[in-house]
Formats: sequence, structure tokens, C-alpha cells
Amino acid sequence: MMKYIKPVIVLSLITTIVSTLLIVTYNLTYVDASGIITDELKEKCIQLMGEGEYSVVTDWKADGYAIEKPEDVEKLIKKADGTVAFEIVASGYSKNGLDLLIAMNDDGTVKGVTIVSITDTPGLGTKVDDKAFLGKFEALGENVTIVKNNPANEYEIEAAAGATYSSKGVATAVNIAISTFKEMRAVK
Repeated sequence: MMKYIKPVIVLSLITTIVSTLLIVTYNLTYVDASGIITDELKEKCIQLMGEGEYSVVTDWKADGYAIEKPEDVEKLIKKADGTVAFEIVASGYSKNGLDLLIAMNDDGTVKGVTIVSITDTPGLGTKVDDKAFLGKFEALGENVTIVKNNPANEYEIEAAAGATYSSKGVATAVNIAISTFKEMRAVK
């Protein structure tokens, strides 16, 4: 009987020790990347807001903003001169397929929009990664709606051809940035 129990006990001990070592190693080597600006993200910040020192705001209230970081916002990036940009991941055709950076002007209007990464359908959804299309969001300060053709007012934007879902994803991200900017500046 003991010859059957002994291997089970030995294997249980080995897996317990290995699991404990893995947990300890993970905790010793874990690096929180939430406050890090990658080279690619910094390049996009420079593209939208120009050269300068950038940092990720990790504690919004401590930095003087009226709200805590909303779930929809990945990062709030602040330039040394006070200009801010939001990194927002939105769904286009693919769930969470659009990683956008949206810079804001002090008056609450969009300074610029750029795509950090996109995993939507190549040739279709990726059509939103076009300066002319993204430029349509600049200077807007109210919620934007995507229409298939012939926008009726300045807050309607025509979808990129063949990329309606991705266009709506960009508009959703821009709308989140606009509303978040208004909320965070509410009591400032």
C-alpha cells in the first residue's frame, strides 16, 4: 500500500515547491507597466503634441483632476506644459481592435487623433488609419456620430469607405476622450 502512496506524496511535494518558487519569482520580477510610455506611444505623443517631456498620470485626484481614472481610459498622458492626451482602446470590427491616442486642447476640443495600433481587418478596418479621416475629428468638442454618407452637421462624420464599424470605434474613443476631459476639468 505504501508503494502506491509514496509517489503521490513525492509528486505533490514537488509541484507545491515548484509552484511556490514560480509565485515568488513572479512577485520579485513583476514590473507595473501602467505608468510607462513605450517608444511607440512617445512617438505618437510627439506626433500629436510636439516635442517635450511626457508622463503618465497614475493618480488623477492627486494630480488635481475632479475624477478618478475611468475604466474606458487606458492612460492619461500629460506633457510638461499641461497638454493631455488619452490612450483609449475601442472596439471596431474586432473587439478592442483599436488603440488610439487622442490629444485635447485646453478649451475641451480635440487637438488630434492618431492610431497607436490596429488589429481590425487589413484593407477594410485599417482604412480608419488615414490622416484625412482622423483629421475630421480635430477641433470637435461635442459627441460625434458616424454616418454612412452626407453628414448633416459638424458633429456627423462620414465613415471611412468599407470601415463603418472601425469608424464607429474611433468615434466612440473620441467621445470618451471629450466627455472624460470635461469631467476631469469640472472643478479645476
